[in-house]
Amino acid sequence: MSCCYVLDLRLAPQGVPAATYAYSILREMGSGETMRIWSPDEPTLLMAQLQNHMRHTLVCEIATDGQGYLITLHIRGPHEPLALADTLRRDHDDMDASLVRALAGAGAGRWVESVAEVIHLDRALRAHILLENELLAPLAAREAQESTALMRREHDDILIQLDALQEVCQASEESCGELNTWLGLLAATLNKHEYREESLLFGLWERASGVAGTRFLDEVRRRLSPAVS
Repeated sequence: MSCCYVLDLRLAPQGVPAATYAYSILREMGSGETMRIWSPDEPTLLMAQLQNHMRHTLVCEIATDGQGYLITLHIRGPHEPLALADTLRRDHDDMDASLVRALAGAGAGRWVESVAEVIHLDRALRAHILLENELLAPLAAREAQESTALMRREHDDILIQLDALQEVCQASEESCGELNTWLGLLAATLNKHEYREESLLFGLWERASGVAGTRFLDEVRRRLSPAVS
């Protein structure tokens, strides 16, 4: 990767978190551009925060000399597709944002707004679960048998919660309180579920899907929520 900018995190203003300082520079850069960051600290957490801010569009290379870490970041251009794991993480992010909006609407008593968001979330989450169960789970069924079985059980629990939310939304009487309760339960479930998937399965699926080529990734994008494609 060629590079045109180097950011030394040791020079961050006092009291400004490293991720905030780095993102303040990164967000001004365009797609297809590259920058380098020098960090005195192990950068795993920093990179997770930056990827979240940049919607997983970063390609990262890390080198160390034992005293610090040189991180080379490339912002994917419009014709550089996301890898499988980043595509799935972005879909998680989009669904989480939809859930937050639904919770905010229910908490403020905005029934129509919240129900509309729940309908959007229901469609996206069911598509995501179906994709993982049918297309991705078989990729690591032997290598990660226990994690795959756990994922499927949690998917069943999530679908039950989605059915309950649909019943609340279709009830003759509006009940923002009940809607808020079920949304809170779903939020807690997804928080643990998404962390386990991203930690235990996404890497395995990405390595296994590499053999299938670009058509496999195209099918993943096609079947996910429109926000990802």
